[in-house]
Amino acid sequence: MKAIKIAQGLSILAIAVQHAMAGSFLTDVPALGYSPQNMDKSVSPRQDFLHYSAGNWLKKTEIPATDPDVGGFSLLAHNLNDQLLKIIRGAADAPADKRDRLQQQVGDFYRAAMDTQRLDALGLKPLEADLKAIDQLDGAAAFGKFVAQLQFGFGATPLINAAVGADPKQSTMNVLGLFPGIRALTQDEYAKPAGQPVRDLYLDYIARMFQTLGDTPEQASANALTVLAIEAELAAAQLTLVQRANPSANYHKLSFADAQALIPAIDLKVYLGGLGVTPPDTVLVGDPGALRATQKVLSERSNAEVRTLLRWHVLSARAANLGQPWYGLNQEFSLKRQGLKAAKPREQEVTEAISQILFHPLSQLYVKAYFPESTRRDITQMVGHIKDEFALRLRGNRWLDEPTRKAALDKLSKLDVAVGYPDKWIDFSSVEIKPDDYLGNVQRVDRFLQARALGNLGKPVVIERFDDPSGTSPIAVNAGYQPQRNNVDITAAIVQPPFYVPGADAAVNYCTIGAVIGHELTHGFDSQGRQFGPAGNLRDWWTPQATAKFTQRTDVLVEQYNQYQILPGLMHNGRQTLGENTADLGGITLAHAALQRQLKQNPLPTIDGLSSDQRCFVAWSQMWAYKARSERLRLLVSIDVHAIASVRAVAPLMHLDAFHKAFGTKPGDAMWRAPKQRVRIW
Repeated sequence: MKAIKIAQGLSILAIAVQHAMAGSFLTDVPALGYSPQNMDKSVSPRQDFLHYSAGNWLKKTEIPATDPDVGGFSLLAHNLNDQLLKIIRGAADAPADKRDRLQQQVGDFYRAAMDTQRLDALGLKPLEADLKAIDQLDGAAAFGKFVAQLQFGFGATPLINAAVGADPKQSTMNVLGLFPGIRALTQDEYAKPAGQPVRDLYLDYIARMFQTLGDTPEQASANALTVLAIEAELAAAQLTLVQRANPSANYHKLSFADAQALIPAIDLKVYLGGLGVTPPDTVLVGDPGALRATQKVLSERSNAEVRTLLRWHVLSARAANLGQPWYGLNQEFSLKRQGLKAAKPREQEVTEAISQILFHPLSQLYVKAYFPESTRRDITQMVGHIKDEFALRLRGNRWLDEPTRKAALDKLSKLDVAVGYPDKWIDFSSVEIKPDDYLGNVQRVDRFLQARALGNLGKPVVIERFDDPSGTSPIAVNAGYQPQRNNVDITAAIVQPPFYVPGADAAVNYCTIGAVIGHELTHGFDSQGRQFGPAGNLRDWWTPQATAKFTQRTDVLVEQYNQYQILPGLMHNGRQTLGENTADLGGITLAHAALQRQLKQNPLPTIDGLSSDQRCFVAWSQMWAYKARSERLRLLVSIDVHAIASVRAVAPLMHLDAFHKAFGTKPGDAMWRAPKQRVRIW
């Protein structure tokens, strides 16, 4: 089948209406959202629907020098940063006797991070103890003690990591998990010829960093090669992204003794003791092969080589929290890797850091300032409509057998959706935040969060909402489904222009934020989510017949998405993106169907020459208007489970009969997909 070529530059989420970006970090990028002005009606919707719906925006928009991409997600993120920076500056400037604890923590964190003169003067002093400890490492107990110190002080380690969370097969109980070490590059960047430019940049970065420790250029280059070789070896042994997408492939419950046998070079009792954890009788090992590979490195590599790897981790993991030259070297590598022309303003970087680190304290201030309860009520009502539509479709689904249909309806009925923010916040008040200790602030928050989670071992699970700083905190521009909780969080940050506008055209709101809601609901029934039952337990609740019919349908999506060429020689991976592609199809299908049900009660007129269905599908496509640098596209294809946005803008629509009817597509049109090739899953 002939590859479908995609014009360079599209990925991630962008939704809804025209929105002024006044005061934003980005002042010269055209606003994105549903608007006839963003369309290019000289293009036939039957031939190139993306450029018909968003062609004028794509023509006018250039990627900002500071960004790897531009689209609705990044534009809203910049606007959100403006809102957050206003809050943060207010907290930093407020008199000490006028600030509450939230403002003190947020304000003093900002002041410490912005004091670059002090950071430069400190140099490597904050890391001296850790670097010295590496030189004294010898034996399993010593490694166990140091790895615990490394995890608490640096967030994660390159050798092994421990975490506590719900047991996938017994979701009401917490269990200890052991996971592989972390690395800077992707598996493809370590191994494939196309990754050589990134590897070259990485080697130069590592060598220059080692020279700051006093290494000669020759020593530094040799050490860089050692680091790259070890990391590449460990990356090759790890499960691939497609393999990790299968929950069963990550579930290996072992006795503590068997887990220790995987990696005897690290004394796990000492390691866990350093984390404040009593070794349990059993543990979950996410990737046994990766731990065996780590053991091979520790047993076959010299002490000098292993210490080189650990020194690199200490240097690089917190370089962003140091002064010059370490901060600058880290920033330079990041910019070159992404093909960026300029760095972000420091206050923007610091705002993003506070959003990730003090995510609930800052979120509380944000919700109070920017998130009205009326929006929470309106979105909650829309959630009800779309969830009801999903139930109707499950009841009428022709390919589901009755036992699976009944179980699916039960799961949907128990799927809980929260909007905006949690009813109970995580209490950060015990964490000391100082106005003159940037790295210390980061490490104290990190240690607090890790210790808090590790302390839940052996206890019943207490479900906390909006607790993922990168994914579902109230100030993350996102929404997320959690299969082990069977719930969806829709953040406060995403429920605003351009993703949602109160009282706006229902055809737009339903097919943008409504499609996001439908997308997340569908995740409970995609290739991964369907493996978890109503209570969040990993179990097979499908009959073999239903499983076969589901797989038959999702295989159609795999084949379809495999045909998209993102860059010359770079094809999409339909298997890697299957879960998200299924959710995209479900999202727009559910949103459009729920819209039609609402229109029976409140019909909408033709607006701007477009029917309600046409506005719906144009809004969906405009939501994915996005441009990206080639470096960004290569990285996304390698690591992202989402399809590139140019694909998301059109591929799901081709399966909807209503889309073809709305725009009159015919055989021979580029957007045409024969009825027998259209797949309905949910």
